[in-house]
Amino acid sequence: MTRRFTRSGAVFGAVALTTFMLGAVTANAGTLSANADGIAVKYSQDELNSPADAERLYRKLRMAARKACGLDGGFLNLPERTHAQACADETLASVVQKINRPLLTALHDSKSKSVG
Repeated sequence: MTRRFTRSGAVFGAVALTTFMLGAVTANAGTLSANADGIAVKYSQDELNSPADAERLYRKLRMAARKACGLDGGFLNLPERTHAQACADETLASVVQKINRPLLTALHDSKSKSVG
């Protein structure tokens, strides 16, 4: 059985994840949700004050972006996987930018640098 990956589903997940994360940032804490699957990331502003805490939050955000974009363990062929990975990368970058905290931004920048 193959899993079908649709562009509209990934875009919806990415947009919803980003939108809800931005809303939670404005409230200084909250639950970040995306689409009907119930993807959520809970965090507080305290998670953005130390490098170790920022790392934990970054891992949560990365996993939520991957799930929202369809990289949650199902089979994807190469074009689908490539598209889903690009979706996850863009979603994560957008959320980090919207949260706009120095430790989180620096961590994302260091992890997203391409080699070569």
